[in-house]
Amino acid sequence: MAKHNVGMKNGMWKGGRSLASNGYVLIRVGVDHHLADVRGYAYEHRLVAEEKIGRRLTAGEQVHHVNGDTADNRPENLEVAKSLAHHRREHRTRERGLRDPGESNPSVACACGCKETFLKYDASGRPRRYVTGHNVGGCRGR
Repeated sequence: MAKHNVGMKNGMWKGGRSLASNGYVLIRVGVDHHLADVRGYAYEHRLVAEEKIGRRLTAGEQVHHVNGDTADNRPENLEVAKSLAHHRREHRTRERGLRDPGESNPSVACACGCKETFLKYDASGRPRRYVTGHNVGGCRGR
C-alpha cells in the first residue's frame, strides 16, 4: 500500500498536464508510451503531431509551432519538419524575414521614395529597405 496519495488521489493533481520550464506542455502518458520520459510524461505537441499525420514521428523529425507559441498545440498550429536543419530554416525565414538559400533576390524601390532600386537582400540574406548611405529620414536630394 502506498504511503502517499498519488495521481488522481493527490489534492494537487492537475489532470496529468503540466508546463515544463522550457515552455512546452507535458502530458502524463505512462512510462510504456514510446514518447514518454522516465517519469511517464511526453510533450503534447509531439503527441498531437503524430495524431495529425497518422503515424509515429521518425528519428530526427521536429515539430514546428507555426505561430511560435510553444503552448499552442492545436493541430493547425503544428507542422512536422523532416530534420532539425529544416526546422531551423523555418525559424530563419518566417520569424526573422531572412532570405531562404536559393531564393531569388528581386530588385525593390528605396523606401524613402527617391525611386532608386537595389537588391532586396544583402549578402547575408537580410532584407533591406533603403539604399546604402541614405539617411533614414529621407533621401540625399535626388
